[in-house]
Amino acid sequence: MGELDELIIKFLRDRLGQDAELAIKLYMAYKEGGRRGIIKAINEELSKVGVEVGEGEG
Repeated sequence: MGELDELIIKFLRDRLGQDAELAIKLYMAYKEGGRRGIIKAINEELSKVGVEVGEGEG
């Protein structure tokens, strides 16, 4: 993780408080996997409440 990533994560934590962890997870998912990374991260979060969305849905 580079210096810019660290600054972005610090900014998200400072501005979003407890919501920052989800924002950071989505940011890192996008950085590492683009659109597919975001969908995977969202599916992981939604599966915690029993919902799953495929790539072709939504």
